[in-house]
Amino acid sequence: MITKIQNNYSYNYPVYTCKPKPKQTSFQGIQRLTHMNIGMMPQGFIGHVSLKNVSKDCEEFVGVFKNFDSGLEKYLFKNDKDEIIGEFSLKINKFFDYEAFLYEEDPSHVYLDDLFNYSNPNTPFYKKGLDHYKGLAVRALQIAQRRSDEAQCVGNIKLNSMPEARPIYVDKIGMVSDPEHPRSGMLMIPADKKEPLSRMNGGL
Repeated sequence: MITKIQNNYSYNYPVYTCKPKPKQTSFQGIQRLTHMNIGMMPQGFIGHVSLKNVSKDCEEFVGVFKNFDSGLEKYLFKNDKDEIIGEFSLKINKFFDYEAFLYEEDPSHVYLDDLFNYSNPNTPFYKKGLDHYKGLAVRALQIAQRRSDEAQCVGNIKLNSMPEARPIYVDKIGMVSDPEHPRSGMLMIPADKKEPLSRMNGGL
């Protein structure tokens, strides 16, 4: 079976200075990622997403920052104190068209890796002093899903979850074991869960 993979992007953009996001009291003036082409945006601040601030019991907008590192796209989530509350990286695995006939469905996908929520006190990655934010994993998957669509990977997403986070991906989001690698622990988003994921928590 041929498994050549092509990363279909090459970026060389300047780095923009990241500025702390001012506190907002309404949706007005918020730059959200709803209609953004994330792949075309340069490094630096790209927009806001809403997360649940458990510590303050409210919805809060946090900034999303993008950079490139060794062929990966890396994304940081920062609160209005300019503190990094989470991050993840992704890689676009685009299969050549002539290989697609080997599979029942297009195997092209976006692979998520190094997904961390530093604000969750129930994980070993917790950074003391941060407010606790929920919903970060969903936002990371929604960004990856957008990139998958933009890169013509038909919304396909894959990741290899840590055991303690697996219930979030399987029970809440509906991801399933990758049939191509059933014993690897790899998860993928099935076709019938793609639209529900895009709408989850109000969408991007």
